[in-house]
Amino acid sequence: MEHYQIGQTVRIEFWKYPAEKLHYWWEAQVYELREEGVLVYMPLGFTFHHVSKNRVLRVQHQAYVAFFVGRWYSGGPDLDAEGKVLEYYWNIQTPPRFEPGRIWQYDLEIDIKCRADHRCQTFDLEEFAAKAPLYPTEWVEQATRAVEQVQRHMRRRQWPVLPPGQGGAWLERF
Repeated sequence: MEHYQIGQTVRIEFWKYPAEKLHYWWEAQVYELREEGVLVYMPLGFTFHHVSKNRVLRVQHQAYVAFFVGRWYSGGPDLDAEGKVLEYYWNIQTPPRFEPGRIWQYDLEIDIKCRADHRCQTFDLEEFAAKAPLYPTEWVEQATRAVEQVQRHMRRRQWPVLPPGQGGAWLERF
């Protein structure tokens, strides 16, 4: 994590494989550095650039996302303006590449959302199944394992998971 300093702005990029196309990106502030990874923070109203959908969105919540060294997932809590957990959003991806000023990885389609009470649901398995023949075999195996790893991560309340709260409706995403 020698590339980053607390408070530094970094660009977060998710790419599509095998097209080698930028899928989406946003800017975040480095909030915490640990041996296991980097936690970034996005303030209320941050800008999300969905390149694949040619859309730019001003996000109406704040969020933290942890990027873990060598892990096939990233994620963290989405919070309201007062800091109450709305939900957790986890991406299944290749392990992040930590470079000066940027963190990037390949998106592997599968997403897991967990309510504030820690009940989780997996999304986009059909998209993953359709793309799996295009991925290296190891990626398919690791992505499948990562789904259970995220669920275990939530059950164990590992960093940056907060204590359970009251579950609400899913956030609108595009």
